[in-house]
Amino acid sequence: MSRRVVEHLSRTSENELLTVITVFEDGINKQTARQLVPYSKRHGVLISSGDGYEWRG
Repeated sequence: MSRRVVEHLSRTSENELLTVITVFEDGINKQTARQLVPYSKRHGVLISSGDGYEWRG
């Protein structure tokens, strides 16, 4: 199975820049991920390969 990954930038209360990465459970499609995190800019997929995952951006 594959896992959807979304990435966006945010700022802390001290105005520091953060990169927020959200990894969703198996079975979430890109449209659902966009609805849950509408301000995200980068979407990718982690595909299960043996013992680990392979990144597909």
